[in-house]
Amino acid sequence: MNNVRMLSFLGSRAASALGDQFLMFAVPLIVYHSTGSATMSGLAFLCEWLPRVISLPLAGTFSDRLGGRRVYALADGTRAGACLLAALGLSMWPGHSFAMAAILMAICAACYAQAFIALESTVPMLVPPEQMPKAQSILQAIDYSAGVLGPALAGALSLWLAPSQLLWAACGVFAVSAAGVCTLPPMPLRAAASQPSERRPLFLDSLQHGFATLRQAPVLLALVALSMLVNLVVGLALSTSAAVTVGVFGKTDQVYATLQAFMGMLSIASFLLVPWLLRRASVYQLGMAAFALIISGGVLMGLASHYSIFVLGYALSFGLCGLFNVFIRTERLHWIPKEKLGRVISVIVLLNQLSLPLSGLLVTLLANRIPLQWLFIGAALLAFGLWMPLQAYIRPRAVTAQPSLA
Repeated sequence: MNNVRMLSFLGSRAASALGDQFLMFAVPLIVYHSTGSATMSGLAFLCEWLPRVISLPLAGTFSDRLGGRRVYALADGTRAGACLLAALGLSMWPGHSFAMAAILMAICAACYAQAFIALESTVPMLVPPEQMPKAQSILQAIDYSAGVLGPALAGALSLWLAPSQLLWAACGVFAVSAAGVCTLPPMPLRAAASQPSERRPLFLDSLQHGFATLRQAPVLLALVALSMLVNLVVGLALSTSAAVTVGVFGKTDQVYATLQAFMGMLSIASFLLVPWLLRRASVYQLGMAAFALIISGGVLMGLASHYSIFVLGYALSFGLCGLFNVFIRTERLHWIPKEKLGRVISVIVLLNQLSLPLSGLLVTLLANRIPLQWLFIGAALLAFGLWMPLQAYIRPRAVTAQPSLA
């Protein structure tokens, strides 16, 4: 039964990931075409990621107390409705495109947090620990397979449709995801859901449990720091990729779609190598190598004077995020009690993703003051400077560095 549940849940995750990709393609183009400003693109990215980060502590508690199936279905159902309303609004009031796109992304971002934590806290209930690296690789493969299909479909549709009209497609796949999750049988709630004596606010309850676990396992804080550095570089790329592609280098929407699809193809290719790589290196070694290459990609994006160099840097930063995430997700599960997974992971992801709205804020404040690509160089130098002391602390403690988990 667990295998059936896992397959059903992964199918819904695939539909949801496809919806995410439609939004990631359409919304930056809606914003840039309506404003022509990298600064406004950064502000839109901030509007997207700040609600996502703020809602994460609540996401863990909702998942633990209500069950992943309910939370996931509600989140994707809400996203389907938001895309439907935004598509109607943009067709009726195109002069307010930025405001409607920002509101849409804020709603979808908050719902994404709920769905993400529901997924993260449910998978360990279905997969034994020794199969967790493989399961996390499958989840990453689903995300990046959608990263190929989503932009490819969006790019093809954009030959006939405006970016705002692609929101209809996003609405459809989110609705399919919600409907698929609703067909799953109810899953058992965690022990925390059956403790009626807990009367504290959900937000404080989740934060207290999460930070208490982090204090007991400082290696989790070091993993968080690594993730924040990666997300700072990735956030800068996400918040500016449409502006850089269409504005700085003068490319078309279809070239932007090709860039996004190519990133998904590269990520899938890297995952095809995971079994071969795991026979020759530990999960830890793969994660550290991926980190170094991701930050190197940030340097290339910062120094790029031709679009091909920017694409190469973009490819390194995005194509290897999956390998890095397999390491992070696998390692942290060794340090978190299963009965606290939802709340602890929500706090960890909250901290991990703080650098994403920060990247949007940096673009908003600095894009009109310094060359946009200088931001990549600054972020990469910071990451390289902190990498060595973090690695020296994590290496002797990491469970995934042991040969038995290679």
